Amino acid sequence: MLIRRFTALAPLMALGLATWTAIGVAAPGPAQAQARSGREYLGTWNYDQPVRESMRNIAVISCPDTSTTCRPGPPIHIPQIGTIVFSKAADGRITGHTDQGCTWTFAVLPTSLELDSPSQYCFNHVIGSAYTITKWSVSLSGDRERESIVAVSHQPTGDYEFRLDQGSRTKVAGHAWAQARKVFPGSWQYDASDPRSRVNVLTTRYTDPDGQVRSVQTPQQGLVTFTSGRRNTVTARTADGCDWTLTARGNTAELDPAVQTCRTARGTVQLTFWAIASDGRRQASVMAGADGNGGDFLLSVGALTKR
Repeated sequence: MLIRRFTALAPLMALGLATWTAIGVAAPGPAQAQARSGREYLGTWNYDQPVRESMRNIAVISCPDTSTTCRPGPPIHIPQIGTIVFSKAADGRITGHTDQGCTWTFAVLPTSLELDSPSQYCFNHVIGSAYTITKWSVSLSGDRERESIVAVSHQPTGDYEFRLDQGSRTKVAGHAWAQARKVFPGSWQYDASDPRSRVNVLTTRYTDPDGQVRSVQTPQQGLVTFTSGRRNTVTARTADGCDWTLTARGNTAELDPAVQTCRTARGTVQLTFWAIASDGRRQASVMAGADGNGGDFLLSVGALTKR
């Protein structure tokens, strides 16, 4: 079954050695040269646990006051979770591939990565909508990463502004299994559903025989029990009795293999995406898949508390 999923930076040129000399400033030292080569950025990075109080890893999606293309309303706060893998491109730039399937290209500056070229577009098959990123800055301090993103989220109701001002990630060292074993196992309860903030609101879309698409929203409820598996895996048992396998590294676990199915009394459920961030007390998650009745579902703002 084809799954239709739902929902949402201008580069700077590095100064060359000749320019540094011409303006009478010493050339960058070895540490700066290493950062500018891009080696320090390479590898896998997890978003840290989102914190609404400080707005760490909380993106804000809103309709600008001057816009005539989107539907005015209160801003939506979307926790950012998951991974990005930075790798070296043949032309010396850096590519960042996210767990939701988008690839972005960055230029390496003396102290940061900057999106290159600006206005890069991707259709996100997990959330079922597209966005254009116009600015994305990434800087490092050891194994910690800071980032800010400005983008346009292309929604069926118009184009919305997307901003992440306080993004932070931690580099994954090896399998980071020691941390994962501390923050995932146990029983977790979905928090109360809140349609205004979209917390724990499961949206399912059905296509009727006449081709019309209808959207149904239901509260996401129940318990999820996580147990440690072999190597760096965890098994999640959901309220419908299904067992799902995720690979856990540090504070982040993701569905592995990428597509899994389970037969239930209501039909065969299929998961095509599940990413979770946990600090041992709270979980934030994104989940997508298909139910047993021909509907495609998305939980974009999952929130659970450990019992």
